[in-house]
Amino acid sequence: MIPILRPIEMDQHPVVQQTYIVPTVSIDEAYVQVKRCIRHRIPGALLVGQSRFGKTYCARYISRQLREDYPKLVVLTVGSEKKKAPVESAFFENLLEASDHKEIRAGTNSAKRRRLIERLTEIVTRSRQNLLVLFFDEAQRLFVEEYEWLRDVHDQLERRGIRMITFLIGQQKLLNQKNALRMQGETQIIARFMIDEMPFHGVRTADEAATCLNAYDEAVYPLDSDWSYTRFFMPRAFNTGFRLVDQAGSLWSAFLSAHAAAGFRFAMDIPMQYFSRTVEIALTDHCDSDEEGFSLTPAIWDQAVLDARYVVAVEEMRLNPELDD
Repeated sequence: MIPILRPIEMDQHPVVQQTYIVPTVSIDEAYVQVKRCIRHRIPGALLVGQSRFGKTYCARYISRQLREDYPKLVVLTVGSEKKKAPVESAFFENLLEASDHKEIRAGTNSAKRRRLIERLTEIVTRSRQNLLVLFFDEAQRLFVEEYEWLRDVHDQLERRGIRMITFLIGQQKLLNQKNALRMQGETQIIARFMIDEMPFHGVRTADEAATCLNAYDEAVYPLDSDWSYTRFFMPRAFNTGFRLVDQAGSLWSAFLSAHAAAGFRFAMDIPMQYFSRTVEIALTDHCDSDEEGFSLTPAIWDQAVLDARYVVAVEEMRLNPELDD
């Protein structure tokens, strides 16, 4: 058999390194809503979903897509660290780092705040736009004081003619925070950062599974090649018509069987982390079996779902719904 010469070593591929993003139906829906918020200048929105459902990857995909679709738009992504109490210096250092400022830790809190405003003004002015889009990941970790500091940034930029649109990404606790803020009369925070709510879900139907699998058939790496992800791992089978999108029914059935066997009595909503891990296992564990006419059998998919620890993960998330992504 003639050996296959792949363009890169297998351990360098994004699927092996888990550095790729599959555009799910939920991500596509979120992106449409994000663009609507930007178009209508809605100042803030919540993107809410359960742990392990891919919210962080969603934010990365959307921010990257925004940069591609609107190359002049200034888009920043900030993460929120877990902490016992809000720390003003750390808050502004985090934003300074996200804006690529050279001086992150020097000076007082007031000095850091001023540097941040000047830096944001500089990069937005250079873009010849008057708009800044900010994604705040793990936003359920934010304290009221941090919302107030962020509100100051929002207001100072607005006085300079710059509109800031903030997307808070987090778990169900975010909605609880919004309700608590409403009860406390903190309408100034809600009005700036929490106007819209965007629910985020996992893979819920066989059709949605097919959409995800089709991405493996179409995405290529290296980017200037014709080596799709599927072809890279199954080149001989690919050349004779094998496509992951055609496996959607078998993969969905494997998840349904695992779901039922675990005794789960709720509708299946597969976290993206475990869906993609199942696909990765199927591809990497069986690439040595690649040959003309090869296909992934139902038994292979059953084992891949088991090895991905889907059932264990869902059970853990039910017991600990506030697990971090």
